Amino acid sequence: MPKKKSTKSRIGAHSAAPMKREIKASVFTDLFGEPRYAILLYRFLHPEDVDATESDVEVVTIENILTDNVKNDLGLLIGDRLLILVEHQEKLDPNMPLRAYVYIAHSYNEYLKTHDIDLHSGKKINLPKPEIYMVYTGASKNVPKKISLHDEFFPGTERTIDLIIKVITGGNPGDVVSQYFEFTRICKEQYALYRDPRVAIREIFRICIERNVLREYLLSKEKEVTSIMISLYDAEEIQERFIARIRREEREETEARLNKEHSRREAQLTNSFNRREAQLKKSAEKAAEKAAEKAAERTRLSEATATAKELLANTNLSVDVIAKSVRLSVAEVEKLVKRIRK
Repeated sequence: MPKKKSTKSRIGAHSAAPMKREIKASVFTDLFGEPRYAILLYRFLHPEDVDATESDVEVVTIENILTDNVKNDLGLLIGDRLLILVEHQEKLDPNMPLRAYVYIAHSYNEYLKTHDIDLHSGKKINLPKPEIYMVYTGASKNVPKKISLHDEFFPGTERTIDLIIKVITGGNPGDVVSQYFEFTRICKEQYALYRDPRVAIREIFRICIERNVLREYLLSKEKEVTSIMISLYDAEEIQERFIARIRREEREETEARLNKEHSRREAQLTNSFNRREAQLKKSAEKAAEKAAEKAAERTRLSEATATAKELLANTNLSVDVIAKSVRLSVAEVEKLVKRIRK
């Protein structure tokens, strides 16, 4: 393979996409970014390679590809292998295989630049073998051992392209990997017990040193690790507050919208009720008017009939004259005459 230019670098920082927020180091990258611990991680992954040493380790992490605001991904070039590792603490990201694929492409591009390799020379290029690992420290028990780009994005089709992510969920007893998993477990435990992160961090250090969990690392870098943990805690707290504020605003906006809709519906119902009441009132008034007219007409007919009977009985007026005088029809008066004669 081509001779390396340096033993430790952050390649790709100049070509990465602009960061929305400052990228913060994590304990994961700080720990395994040190060659003496990186080689221990490598030996866990490749116990058969007894020749690799600390001097073979080159850190080649590309920033802001696999992660956003917290730097928990790590690129290691050791011998003829390119190791990409990312720590994952929450539920699995379904897009991680695709992001890893982009990461590998960026890594190879930077590898060519760093080693002055001409891609268009016509000669076959020797590349380090890629290995992608996810160090899963979350609580889920249903975690696959491998995640396939093809299976996640193109299931049931011809396997024309693929990338495999191997999932690490623990180490061997006493090795640096198992100690790191124990360290993350203690962190979660203490953060849950203490509201003050500084108190929790002091307890984390005390417990880990007593139990010989990353003891040498924590003692040699106490200030640096404390600073990392506080900044990460603050970042998570800010993010949680931001999410809480967004949810609160969304809830308030929804409540305002529902209240507005409720008021609108209530106004519609009130207007509809008022219109209906007005219609009923108007109908009732018309019905009352008609009833009064009918009652008045019945009274008039009764009085007219009585007057007509009296005139028929006591005068010799003709039917036509009586009908006109009491405002009855001639037919109605003739009916009265027939009744009287009976």
